[in-house]
Amino acid sequence: MTTPSSPASRRRSIGSPRMWFVITLVVLALGRAEAQDVIPPDRDGLLKGIGLDLAAVAELNNWPGPKHVLALKTELGLTRDQLKKTEAVEKGVVSSATAKGEEIVQLEEELAVMFQSGSANEKAVRTKLEQIGKARAELRYIHLQAHLRMKQILTPDQVKLYVELKTREIKREN
Repeated sequence: MTTPSSPASRRRSIGSPRMWFVITLVVLALGRAEAQDVIPPDRDGLLKGIGLDLAAVAELNNWPGPKHVLALKTELGLTRDQLKKTEAVEKGVVSSATAKGEEIVQLEEELAVMFQSGSANEKAVRTKLEQIGKARAELRYIHLQAHLRMKQILTPDQVKLYVELKTREIKREN
């Protein structure tokens, strides 16, 4: 006969369907809590105001961005005035993008709450998605606008040199 504290009794209780049910609930709860931390999946980048490749169309078509220009300021031979303007553009992008990113995270969290609470319906979801889409478009514009401004700050020769430097960098990375 086994007592409640005997090894055989403990093996049976750990292997019991009831114990597995409890373990499964705990694992699911932990997984759900973890999943909630990544809504939206690009949360960290949004909150830091980083590019997230939102201006890739500009970069791929030789429109320099302020962050990369600042990294290459010596090679590009930026004047004091160009450096000052580029720093201002970069500062403006980070500030505006961070604020817009916070707005997007808030909207995404509101969408998640709709589903978590069971209150989601077609009209509310569509409205929230339209708000999120508009905010994300505004964020992308913030990043693309910086590339437009950089093309006005740099000379055509500096843009050409920028493209050559970036091309070399990409080849080295590959």
